Amino acid sequence: MQYKVVRHSPKQNIRQLAVGAMALVICLLIGFASGQWFGKEAIFENGALIKQLTVTTDENQQLQKQLVAAELASNVQEQAARELRAQLSGVLSEKAELEEAVSFYRDLMEVGSEAEGLRVADLALFSTGTPSVYQFSVLITQVAENRKYVGGDVTIKVIGLKDEQRQTITFSQDNAVVGYPLKFRFRYFQDLIGQLKLPDGFRPERVSIDVRQRNKPPISADFEWLVQQA
Repeated sequence: MQYKVVRHSPKQNIRQLAVGAMALVICLLIGFASGQWFGKEAIFENGALIKQLTVTTDENQQLQKQLVAAELASNVQEQAARELRAQLSGVLSEKAELEEAVSFYRDLMEVGSEAEGLRVADLALFSTGTPSVYQFSVLITQVAENRKYVGGDVTIKVIGLKDEQRQTITFSQDNAVVGYPLKFRFRYFQDLIGQLKLPDGFRPERVSIDVRQRNKPPISADFEWLVQQA
């Protein structure tokens, strides 16, 4: 067996360790520098993203405010349009009522070819909240060249069927709720209002009205039973 003698040099070992340590430090420094650079890049990118997010959030809030304002303006315009339509409808209804009133008073004041005397101009019937109780309104006018005060009384009769038998119900103290007796005194016209209760099971068909003036023959008028909702 042969042995080879190797010369040991402590300086060489120290030199190798120093070189290895220096290489390790350089690697660490390079890694640290790279980490710092990438960190700064990430921070810068995060800052840019945060700024962009802030701008986008502000724009979104502005758009939401504009949307709310637009919806509010639209609602206000719709409400204004509804109010204008309602006002227009009211004005047209009032105009129609005024035209009807003017026509009525014109006919009332003009004698024309009609015979002078009293006449039943209109009958209105209304339902009430009580079953079989109805409200009526009888308009009596006077046609005359020189109108003077007239007076008298009115009789109302309701003709209909009960148990398939024709019956006549006269407005009297027994079935009157309000308005009895019906007496008039006027110069141009008068509206007589009252309420009557009809018997259960009675089916009204028409109404007969008699107007009796003092010292004059009575006048009569017939109307169909047409009830309006009060």
